[in-house]
Amino acid sequence: VRKLQSPGGCTVLVGRNRRGNEYLSLSVARQNDVWMHSRGCPGAHVVIMNRRGSPQPTESCLQFAANLAIFYSDFRTEEKAPVTSAQPKHLLKPRGAPLGAIKVRQEAGTFIGRPRDVPGALKMARDGSGQAEGYRNVDKAKRRKRTKQSAKESQKKRKELAKTETQKARDAGEDFY
Repeated sequence: VRKLQSPGGCTVLVGRNRRGNEYLSLSVARQNDVWMHSRGCPGAHVVIMNRRGSPQPTESCLQFAANLAIFYSDFRTEEKAPVTSAQPKHLLKPRGAPLGAIKVRQEAGTFIGRPRDVPGALKMARDGSGQAEGYRNVDKAKRRKRTKQSAKESQKKRKELAKTETQKARDAGEDFY
């Protein structure tokens, strides 16, 4: 789990993977915290901690967290994208759901996240980690085309193999149905 400081002084936690997202959403987040996630695509769960003695989340803190939610999601290459927010008490883990899957019972609101507004240090850290910008969205059509083509080729090979085995069985005089 990443721990960051917002411009308003609030502590912002960001999940790194499915296990971290689930831990953050169901174990760390408390009643008064604010939970955020990119709407409509996989991404990190973000929690703004709102505990006794800590500063109240301001509009800049909420926008910072929305930007992080989009920055650490599959929408990172978009100009802007919607972010769902909720109170952690409205988050449920559906029975039989995979790790990191969360159901939101009641949404608190929607923000617009802009991944380009994230601090440069975080962009540099992501670039240094080997995650290229938009690494999941690159060449989906080409990959899909190659997959279809390879499926056709393997199907053709199976048919040819079946024909040759059938021919061998007939030549050997075996009963063939």
